[in-house]
Amino acid sequence: MVFISYARANRDLAARFLKKFKEQAAPSKQYHYTFWRDNDILVGEKWHEEIQQAIGECDVGLVLVSPAFLGSQYIQDHELPKFMKGGGKPVIPVMLQPIDLERHDLKGLQQKQIFRLDRPRFASSKAYGECSGSQRDQFALDLFRQVEARLDKVVAK
Repeated sequence: MVFISYARANRDLAARFLKKFKEQAAPSKQYHYTFWRDNDILVGEKWHEEIQQAIGECDVGLVLVSPAFLGSQYIQDHELPKFMKGGGKPVIPVMLQPIDLERHDLKGLQQKQIFRLDRPRFASSKAYGECSGSQRDQFALDLFRQVEARLDKVVAK
């Protein structure tokens, strides 16, 4: 299971990104992807406990990085530590919206390779939110390839 961590302020952009990524992941030859995010919590459930249980059960975390994500106290206190501490779950950071890699507090993510779309004609790599049209499709495809390679490495251990 893939745990999706994102800031609530980015809900719509995260949903559009996940739709594209799920389209790429669905026909995978190697892995069967299931995704969990907080909208899977049923009304009346204890949301914090549900999130913690999902993190405990997931195989990998897909963290959708943005300024709002980095500024979320809940993510900082209750989600990232499960992925960033020694022996934690594997994490795949994806730049959902542009951040300043030098000036933002990356909450430990500076030690991880953060996925962005990179093309020779780009002045610099792009966050998903900076992409449009076919670039968003390419972003999802390139990320899918990277996730598959990362999972191959994790499974090999």
